[in-house]
Amino acid sequence: MSPQDAVQDVSWAVLAAIQDGVAILDEDGLVLELNQAFTDLLGYSLDDGPLIPPYPWWPTAQEDAESLAALQRAFASSRSSQGVSGEYRLYRRDRRPLWVWVAGGRIDHRAPGLITTVQTFRGIDREKAARERRAAAAQVSLDFGSADDLDTVLAVAAHGFSLLFDGGTTVQLSIADGPLILSGGTRVTAEELPEQVRRGLAGRTSADAVSRRPGILLVPPSNEADCRAWIQFEQPRRIGPDEMIVADLLAQAFALAVDGVLAAEQAADRETNLEQAVESHRLIGQAVGILIERHRLLPNEAFQRLKASSHHRNLKLREVARRVIESGLEPDDA
Repeated sequence: MSPQDAVQDVSWAVLAAIQDGVAILDEDGLVLELNQAFTDLLGYSLDDGPLIPPYPWWPTAQEDAESLAALQRAFASSRSSQGVSGEYRLYRRDRRPLWVWVAGGRIDHRAPGLITTVQTFRGIDREKAARERRAAAAQVSLDFGSADDLDTVLAVAAHGFSLLFDGGTTVQLSIADGPLILSGGTRVTAEELPEQVRRGLAGRTSADAVSRRPGILLVPPSNEADCRAWIQFEQPRRIGPDEMIVADLLAQAFALAVDGVLAAEQAADRETNLEQAVESHRLIGQAVGILIERHRLLPNEAFQRLKASSHHRNLKLREVARRVIESGLEPDDA
């Protein structure tokens, strides 16, 4: 075996031992080598070559034009002496998106004119999802803390829980004449709920992080009312420990918000307030839907836009929603 062959064998062994995905490119961007970790992560190998920009693991302009532009800029930087590192949205062979931490830089070899670029890839979907969930939970907690009426509390609960746990939320509050149940923005009876939702609301909280479950139950420790929230998943799935921590924190924030509002409204007709909350929740949901369709916003962005207008104009959230629906104007103009 020649010294060059021996060096190449060592290089391949090193690539195989690296747990992060590795791609080695020539000066023009042609992929010269991919390790097994890269193939395990994204599904592509040298057999899919020649692999040149735009690489098949990049999104197309139709899939995600913004991420594609970011990757093109990163590719140009990785071939310069400054290198590049950051989070990017890539696509597996089956076109499922994946958030990846990518780092790379240029290597100038001793041989004149020989330049290669080495890039490493590490999947961060779970890390990113956990960060985003914590940030979203913090925002929902802030929204609970600033809510000054029951309809806002219920709107925050329905919107926030559905957003964080990716499911349909049903909220149940006990009142003098029986339970008040809100599902899909409307008041319903227990008999009108699907059997799985009824079982979920009547169940017990669980710390099971292994089994696939149809939803998650929150039981806020309220001193003023018996509160329950059931979030029904589209498909049964596991609930990770990080989600359980968020669920506990939000249940406490929900309970504090309910207690604060109900304590402040003790002198008023509570049943009337609850009925008004049902109608307000419906209006807020309609206004959110209008903004989503009009501006192609995410649900949380639309809700926050309504809430910001409510704060800046010193109007109730339901009043801003009503004006948006009736006038067709933007929240700040309605």
